[in-house]
Amino acid sequence: MFTQALGTTTTGFEGEFRFEADLQGLGTSVGRHPSANLLPVFNSSYRRLVELVTGYGYTQFCTRGVTTALPTTAVETGETYAVINVGTAGDPGTVPPVRQIKMLDVRDTSGRWRTLPEVTLLQLRDFASTSRGTPQAWCWLTAPSISSGTTLVAGQIAITPTPIGGSYALWEMNELTLPSATTDVYLYHTEDWRMWHMYDAMARICGARDKDSARRLDFILSRLDPDVEGSPAWNVRNQAPTAAGSKTMTRASNYRGVGGLWGR
Repeated sequence: MFTQALGTTTTGFEGEFRFEADLQGLGTSVGRHPSANLLPVFNSSYRRLVELVTGYGYTQFCTRGVTTALPTTAVETGETYAVINVGTAGDPGTVPPVRQIKMLDVRDTSGRWRTLPEVTLLQLRDFASTSRGTPQAWCWLTAPSISSGTTLVAGQIAITPTPIGGSYALWEMNELTLPSATTDVYLYHTEDWRMWHMYDAMARICGARDKDSARRLDFILSRLDPDVEGSPAWNVRNQAPTAAGSKTMTRASNYRGVGGLWGR
């Protein structure tokens, strides 16, 4: 991991960005691209980078919440699931507020940890017949919302079936603290992460705002294409962590096609 400061019109990330994008000398308050206008673009592109790599399976931006007792009461009488509030600074592991939940681990009354699969809302009822007390899955119910323009209201996830005990821990991607001063820094895992960040911001400025030549924009977009071998986007995707161990299924020696032994 390494960092790079936001910098100024001639230093750090911004200075290199201006050189690469041919935007030098345009950073005054009356220029076409003052630093104050570029900063939101830089920070937005960095958010995109973090979301991209987290989606690929990198875990550098995930945080484990504190171990918390599982809810043991169904959302209402007769229901088969319980709810967990998420998305406010008072919730375990969500300071600052959670942006994404990447994993939900539960520990049963025997002390064994398991990772629950995330399912869709339409699958929530599929676990109604599972024996009560052993959670099998979770899903989003409602996202956190904003009240009165500024107050963050907790969202909810469902855990099903309703537990009888145990505890849980959320693995979350939390809200980022993004640069605002020239000495603030961006965090990268590899140089390709940094270059992806720069080219993404460049595409938005040179392509959408400045409408630069097609050849320049085509080159920038090729750097963001994960199917172009050797590009930063290709490297970011192909260097992502993968599951270790065998990925194939081993059949028993007496396997006989459809039905196996039962098909005799």
